[in-house]
Amino acid sequence: MTDHTVQQFGEELRSFFVLVLLNMTFGALALAFGMQIIIATFLSGAAGAPLSPAIVILRIVTGIAGICIGFFWIFSGAKILRGLRGIRHEYRDSAGAGPVPAETLTGWIVTMLAHYRENRTFIGRMTLISIAGGLFFLALGIANLVQGIMALPAAAGPGSGVIAIFGAAPLNAGIGLVTIFFALRFRRYADTWDLRLELAGKGEESLRKALESR
Repeated sequence: MTDHTVQQFGEELRSFFVLVLLNMTFGALALAFGMQIIIATFLSGAAGAPLSPAIVILRIVTGIAGICIGFFWIFSGAKILRGLRGIRHEYRDSAGAGPVPAETLTGWIVTMLAHYRENRTFIGRMTLISIAGGLFFLALGIANLVQGIMALPAAAGPGSGVIAIFGAAPLNAGIGLVTIFFALRFRRYADTWDLRLELAGKGEESLRKALESR
């Protein structure tokens, strides 16, 4: 196998790995958001500012949903990550030790193909979640920038609050852009894996027909 093929496989593997980590991060954020809503609801009641029963129920249900979604997304991401860890370690050890034999690279591709096929539906959802999360952070960064500009006249100068808002703007926008970049990059690689699955399926069908004709 050429160095270009090995390098291409490494890029696909890294993109897949980053996508899973991003989704586990979003799962952790959903978990924290759900816990924050529930805690804030109980604190409001303890502080002598009780909410209406309908609002309390709605906030608790929303919080529990966020916690459940967060746990599900984290555990599902961890499952996919476990399937990648072995291949990733082998790739890093072999790629740094010299030329990779064709048989080794073929084994990695077959293993990755099986892992992708097993989790194909969930991986597609992970890509969409990453794009949505990236757009959210990008919009949040733009909102921070607008908020900072609007607060300047009232603050009569760049106070600590305004500086914090302007500091959050590039951070949130940067997270959004990086997330969208990796999600779109992986989607391009996913199209390649879908094509490989299609070709593998045709090969299996041809083999089945050949065996049945004997």
